[in-house]
Amino acid sequence: MTFCINCGVELDDGLKICPLCGMDPENKGEQEQIPGSIPSDIILLRRKENRRYIWELSGIIAFSGIVVCTILDLLTGKGLNWSLFSDVSITAVWVSLTIYLFSFKKPIRLAILQLFAILTALYFIDLIATGREWFFPVGLPLTTAGFIAAVTLIFLYGEVQLKGLNILASALIALSAFCIVAELIFDKYRNDFVDLQWSLIVAVSILPLALLFFFSHYRLQKGHRLDSFFHI
Repeated sequence: MTFCINCGVELDDGLKICPLCGMDPENKGEQEQIPGSIPSDIILLRRKENRRYIWELSGIIAFSGIVVCTILDLLTGKGLNWSLFSDVSITAVWVSLTIYLFSFKKPIRLAILQLFAILTALYFIDLIATGREWFFPVGLPLTTAGFIAAVTLIFLYGEVQLKGLNILASALIALSAFCIVAELIFDKYRNDFVDLQWSLIVAVSILPLALLFFFSHYRLQKGHRLDSFFHI
């Protein structure tokens, strides 16, 4: 058995070309002449190709789903009805996947584009639906509030060095705040006045648990055992 001097893979006797890097296993000089031939470059290239294959495959599936739903709606009804909702939803999922595949290394751009894609899908669903308009009074502020809460948690997760119960406590606080904002939006939309009830109950129930998690994280960070503190 021999080894390729370019990438180090074990080779069978008699091989003139390395199956991994595609180079002459006995000529190390070729490694500097051919870009993208070392294993790390090959892995990055394959990952890029895999993302492109996933995008193409998901596009085919999404397009097929839209066509099937549209044809079924035309055959079973007198026009386009329910298929409009499914078409918008499928398109939104495919666009979100596309944004993730090509922008996952840039979190700020990824978050902004994802928010724009979700809001656009909700806007078109509101246009298609019959009845009272709900996108601007409900969909837009509620989605924005959820987006802000999610981005805040992701930012904290990336900035905090010691991750543990503090992240869970932050998530509980964000959830309680989101519930309050959601009830504010729904009360204003349905009743044209604000009367906070269930969201305050949720917040009052969650906040003590969040404070307990913060306290436990602080004690563990200082090296104290919780069982000794609670005399267990």
